[in-house]
Amino acid sequence: MSNCPTCNKPVDPLRARFVKVRDGKIVAFCSAEHMQAAETRPTAVPIASTRGRTPASGVVTANNPPVDSGPVIEIIRDAPTSKRSQPAPPVIADGSLDSWAHGDDDHAVDDGTAHKRAATPLPVARSSGKTGLVIALIAVLGATGAYLAYKFLLVDRSDTPSETVPAQNPSPPIPSPPPPPKPVTAGEAVKQARDVLVKNLGSESPRVQRVAAAALARTGDTQAIAYLIAALAKETSDVSKLDLAYALARAGDKKGLDTLNTGLSSARRDVRAQAGRQLALVKDRRAAPVLTSYLEVSQLRLGAAEQLAYLADPAGIKALEQIRADAKATPDEKARATIALGIAGRSDVIPDLQVLLKDARFNAFAASALAQLQDASAKPVLVEQLAVPSLRVEAARALRRLEPNLDPAPHLPALLAALASHKDTEQVQVAEAILLLTGDPGWSERP
Repeated sequence: MSNCPTCNKPVDPLRARFVKVRDGKIVAFCSAEHMQAAETRPTAVPIASTRGRTPASGVVTANNPPVDSGPVIEIIRDAPTSKRSQPAPPVIADGSLDSWAHGDDDHAVDDGTAHKRAATPLPVARSSGKTGLVIALIAVLGATGAYLAYKFLLVDRSDTPSETVPAQNPSPPIPSPPPPPKPVTAGEAVKQARDVLVKNLGSESPRVQRVAAAALARTGDTQAIAYLIAALAKETSDVSKLDLAYALARAGDKKGLDTLNTGLSSARRDVRAQAGRQLALVKDRRAAPVLTSYLEVSQLRLGAAEQLAYLADPAGIKALEQIRADAKATPDEKARATIALGIAGRSDVIPDLQVLLKDARFNAFAASALAQLQDASAKPVLVEQLAVPSLRVEAARALRRLEPNLDPAPHLPALLAALASHKDTEQVQVAEAILLLTGDPGWSERP
């Protein structure tokens, strides 16, 4: 609260409508008349005590005589709607500021300059100071937030130290897959198979030696035939002698045929039966009388008829037809009779043989019979059986009988891979199958 300089009436400078600025101080008047009177009679603004302080620029000290303040600036307020939140009133410039007049002409300000400087509103209310403080605080908080956002979100990560990553050795380049193996020709496959069989002739197992010699003897190999002849001379078992003799007979050796023929007159029926069966396999008709005699024995009838089928013997074929028509015959007996008729060359049994291809017990034999009849339906089954160690030799022989000009290339990769087996008996079987598929077609004529 201050007093009107004209009438000394208390006036609130914050609410007064008529104010002037003198010597940097705001002077409030209670009315326009008193403010007009003050213009005609200038009144010096009371000087604040400056004890212990250096007077600020523009403050009249005791040593300076009071001077006329001259024109003053009138601040006119609009009607307030709030006591404390209204903005400061605009400033209207009436002349130069007294604070610039210290008797020095260098500080004089003309009317134009005064009007320009008066465009800036003066802080005349305490509420304006609080508002400014709030604005400043908001500005500081905003600047702080912007700085933190810049530092943690926008600054390039490369400018900040990154976590230390342990050095890693570069991964070795992925090797390119090896080129596919060069296709093996039929001649190369035969050579590899021969080499395996020759190697097994020196096996520590006599059984492996005999099997390898029998397989190699198909090709007419003199070393294998010599081994078989030597083994035949040393063998004491009549049945084992017949096996060695059959391998020689299959290779076309006369000594083998003579030994089998000798077995037909053996005192032992089992030896006679085996000799007749093996002679029939090489299509030697000397076996017919012995085998025909067994047709009268019920237990031997079917077996004898099956062997006579290799000779296409009429007596054997008749017995097979009777078995197929016999109501007392079992399904297995009828299936065996059907297969034997196919081996004998009877094409009328082809449909029945094709049905047997679906029977796991008889499909291998049915496929061989169909191959004998040149029926292509056997081929898929025979190709599958090339992967079965116990069936691959007969499957290879039947495939070659079915197609004498068979291209063995599609079957060689799997067979050559099996040729590397660590089992010597399996090596011999695979080598024999390769010889039958890729060698002379005559090698596959006999089982």
